[in-house]
Amino acid sequence: MESIIWEDKEVLNKIDWIKKYNGACDKWISKKPNEISKYYCYFTIEEHKLFVEEICKKINLDLSGIGLEIGSGPGIFSNSVIKIFKKIDKIFLLEKVPNVYSLQKKIAKYNGTENKLVNVLGDFNNIKLPDESLDFILDFDSIHHSENFELTFSEISRVLKPGGKLFCFDRGQPNYVTKNQINYLLEIEYSRDYKIENGIDPKMYFTRKMNGETEPYLKDWSCNGIKNNLSPNIYLFRKKSIKHFLRSLYGLLVPFIVKKIINKGVNITTHYQSLLSYINIKKIGGIKVLNLDYSPKLNVSPNEKMVFLFSKKL
Repeated sequence: MESIIWEDKEVLNKIDWIKKYNGACDKWISKKPNEISKYYCYFTIEEHKLFVEEICKKINLDLSGIGLEIGSGPGIFSNSVIKIFKKIDKIFLLEKVPNVYSLQKKIAKYNGTENKLVNVLGDFNNIKLPDESLDFILDFDSIHHSENFELTFSEISRVLKPGGKLFCFDRGQPNYVTKNQINYLLEIEYSRDYKIENGIDPKMYFTRKMNGETEPYLKDWSCNGIKNNLSPNIYLFRKKSIKHFLRSLYGLLVPFIVKKIINKGVNITTHYQSLLSYINIKKIGGIKVLNLDYSPKLNVSPNEKMVFLFSKKL
């Protein structure tokens, strides 16, 4: 598996959060490929491939040529895409954590994809490729870490060919969520188990904000896409089932009853959207809904995992 260096490895290794993830990678290299996959992408390698394949069918996405995955980690997403689309020539796995290369090699060897993947040590806000050189860009839960959405989208648009795709599984908060609510989400402290798994002192106070997390609004995605000549499509995915329907109904009715009893304003919009997303409908407030037959067992809210598909205008 080829490796390219765009950023100074010694400089990167001195950054606190990179040192932390280097340690986590060293720990996880002893794990089996499917254990690595479940840690990074919530489910096994084969489950991930089936999930991505159904999403691609639902949104009529076909990929070929040369691509790049932003903040790739071990490259689970890229491996799935290569196995689904046979006309892909190569994908650059762009990652800022040097030690993740060992995990990428292990996953690629397991999938037999070494000849189509290239490890790149670099920054997604400084993609050292020529203008209009990529057919597609992938993102699995990485772009929301960007502290400069405008710069990130500018770089993505620059390297994409006309007609090229930006295909993301990431998060976006509804535009009505307040800044105070966003700050609350970012100040949530990680669990003891998470800290231990990632080589962090379990006694250390460590929040999502300290980990470089952000909570972008849906308008941050769509506006920056449009500004950079990328036409956006946003999808909410959910598996239709009685269990999910009843859970959403419960989430809708309880706040409504509480509001009636104590006469206190309770925002039930999110619960209502969640409820609707399990019914066979096509849109919620302009967001397209994908009702899936195969779906990952993700214990996340509807806003935490969404599908963003951007097409660069011709």
